Amino acid sequence: MKEKKTFSTHFQSENRTYFLDVKTSREGIQYLQISESKRIGKNEFERYQIILFDKAIEKFADKINEIAKEIRSNKKSYAVKEKRKTHRNLYKPWTKEDDNRLELLYCEGKGITKLTKIFGRNEGAIRSRIKKLELKEK
Repeated sequence: MKEKKTFSTHFQSENRTYFLDVKTSREGIQYLQISESKRIGKNEFERYQIILFDKAIEKFADKINEIAKEIRSNKKSYAVKEKRKTHRNLYKPWTKEDDNRLELLYCEGKGITKLTKIFGRNEGAIRSRIKKLELKEK
């Protein structure tokens, strides 16, 4: 029996194409073949492949998810640090004192723009807290 492709997909990222092919060996064992293709000339490509059998695929997928989660958390952490340069309390929990002060200032007629500066939060956070505390009704 010849090797047979049972499923195939691919995607491109910048100047590389990645192919993921599920194949069946001559012995009837399924495996994943991951190939990377990179153009290095007009009609020339560099290709690399790895093959993963049944037990390794699950571990590989777990590690890819672990790495993706780490990369996403680092991006978010960096983005929060950058945004905190303009809104010092971004994503920080509201305290009871914050709520009391917001209620007092809002009821005194302070505008959203002024409240964002006082609390170091963006307009969305101020509006959401006003709604949550039902300050418009007071």
